[in-house]
Amino acid sequence: MKKYIEKDFPIGFLSQLAERESWRKEIYRPVYYIHKWWAKRLGSVFRGIILAACSDESADILKSYYSKNCFSDLTVFDPFMGSGVTVGEAAKLGCRVIGRDINPMSSVIVRASLAKYKVDEINSIFIQIENNIKDKIQSLYKTKLDNGKLTDVLYYFWVKILNCPNCENETDLFKSRIFSKNAVPKKDPSARAVCPGCHGINHTFYDCEKTICSICKTIYNPQNGNINGGTVSCPHCSYKFKLVEYLKKTDQPLNHKLYAKLVLDEGVKVYEKPNAYDFKVLDQVKSEFELLSSSKKIPFVSIKKGYNTNQILKYNYKSWDQMFSPRQLICIHLLCDEIKQLSDSHSKQLFSCLLSGILEFNNMFCTFKGEGTGAVRHIFAHHILKTEVMPIEANIWGTPKSSGSFSTLYKSRILRSLDYKSNPFELQLKNRKSLKISNINIPLNCDIAGNYSDFRKNGPSVYISHGDSGNTDIENLSVDMVITDPPFFDNVHYSQLADFFYYWLNQILNISDDETTRHEAEVQDTDADKFSEKLCSVFSECNRVLKNEGLLIFTYHHSRHEGWTAVYEAIRKAGFICVQSYPVKAEMSVSVSVQQAKTPIHLDLILVCRKSGNEKAEFDAGNILRTSVEKAKTQITELTRSEIKVSPGDSKVALMGRILCELGKMADMEKEINFLRNVEEEVNPLLSDLIVSQEQKIAYPCDTYPDQLQLFE
Repeated sequence: MKKYIEKDFPIGFLSQLAERESWRKEIYRPVYYIHKWWAKRLGSVFRGIILAACSDESADILKSYYSKNCFSDLTVFDPFMGSGVTVGEAAKLGCRVIGRDINPMSSVIVRASLAKYKVDEINSIFIQIENNIKDKIQSLYKTKLDNGKLTDVLYYFWVKILNCPNCENETDLFKSRIFSKNAVPKKDPSARAVCPGCHGINHTFYDCEKTICSICKTIYNPQNGNINGGTVSCPHCSYKFKLVEYLKKTDQPLNHKLYAKLVLDEGVKVYEKPNAYDFKVLDQVKSEFELLSSSKKIPFVSIKKGYNTNQILKYNYKSWDQMFSPRQLICIHLLCDEIKQLSDSHSKQLFSCLLSGILEFNNMFCTFKGEGTGAVRHIFAHHILKTEVMPIEANIWGTPKSSGSFSTLYKSRILRSLDYKSNPFELQLKNRKSLKISNINIPLNCDIAGNYSDFRKNGPSVYISHGDSGNTDIENLSVDMVITDPPFFDNVHYSQLADFFYYWLNQILNISDDETTRHEAEVQDTDADKFSEKLCSVFSECNRVLKNEGLLIFTYHHSRHEGWTAVYEAIRKAGFICVQSYPVKAEMSVSVSVQQAKTPIHLDLILVCRKSGNEKAEFDAGNILRTSVEKAKTQITELTRSEIKVSPGDSKVALMGRILCELGKMADMEKEINFLRNVEEEVNPLLSDLIVSQEQKIAYPCDTYPDQLQLFE
């Protein structure tokens, strides 16, 4: 009997749930957010995929979504495990689950996420760490007020500096003299600017073009800085030069200058200029750091060239430790030493993941998001290693008003995740409100098999491994379904970014003797043919381990046509055909990477594949396109009726999915691939036929994002 997903899929219902989840993923699926991973898929969608793949075609999927389920006789395999969304969602539904990833960081993250813990024991560990090093770390984030009282610094504001190649005077690289404003400036237009004359802190407005310094009376335009689009203008001699050319003549990263701080004065946030006490602390930090460096307690691991690392190499960052300030390195070293001493391996992994959160929010690539929201914009907000000329240094231990600190992330990531694991809930939408439906899932306190042999003997229900998914230890014809989310071939190279965390966690967990998580078999390549070949290797292994009636289901989208030909070649050469495709909500509407895209895509395509047989159909190019447009338009109509906005890029995703399914009916691989390679010019004009009335607004439009947060509490 066919599975439900081969016949139908509730794309409107699940897209509405996904839309809601996408705004607060760390709240609604916290177990997948104890550690950073890239392009995480939405748990609500993957729950729907797994349910529809496990259920017969006569099932009531909408009812099953909020019911107790247990598919203990079915085995799910995810060869691109990442942060573990498939593994977790399948385990909640009682499936036996195999997760594998070529990146060792993935294995660490998923094991830490799913392992069994006792909350009181985890709390005891946190208190132990707090007692041992909190005071030491906090002493490095103290300042003295004018009245002589010591108080906490929330954030230090830094700017990169250099010496002008013409006059040799120090030049700061402010993009704008405004360094702080509200996240929603139209609600609160107040801002802070630093004077170019005396470096005093001035109150101003976010759109003000004329400010008079309250200290030295300098008149300046706070919108202007000394760098614009990579061109530096020296304020002393007016000489202009390209920063990238300047950096080619040096071999070190640029220095930083402290120009402001945000302190707590009896619980009130106050912006101030740094004083003598701050520079005294920096002198203390310098001395401590020199001792730490001389003892070689911070190892040197070079940053290797790569698609996502070349940008910081251009800024002369040669090793991972150079991305942090001396104060940050001292604090991170203290935390590393504490976590290393933990005897329980699961707890050590969990607190190592917490440490990674500190790394994410506490480095010299972070910037200030502004008042009215989480203040720190973390290093991977753009999914790349983006060098910043105006970084922010946060208080690593933190206060109740901190963002991205050890104490606050412990509560928001670890404790929230542990609470969710004990009783995983699902969202239900009623009257635009979110209801939490509990007591329907199996708790995510999993026994994890150490090897496949233990898993095969019906012992632990979860098996996590690290290695090439094109070569596994799984038995032939033993898996009921493969459900996964492969990487994009030309986008984010996970290993190059994961090395940022691996550098530190490897010192604690002894993950590998290698200095990098990169691997030649990683399914990631800027060359479409190489990407397709690597993906085909994994899909071929999936074919081997998959039962003859089993399904390969994965999510995918791409803006470039070669991305579609690459993935289709991999599917067909691995011995599969596409039988169904469903466009569904995948990306948060205000995602930075989505907003910056030329052709933004908010939808993922769910591709349902089965092993190829002997199907034959008469080749009719026109009929393939006509049928594809008709079916894609039906799906887009369903989405728009569910108040899901569909962009032109999304329409192409829906259409390409239908084309791949129609092509499979030809059962002539060479003809199919050649047709797909040459069809791009015919596809784009067809997109106009997919336009569906979208008079109703999307449920949570990005222009009202801050207001909508109130609905989610």
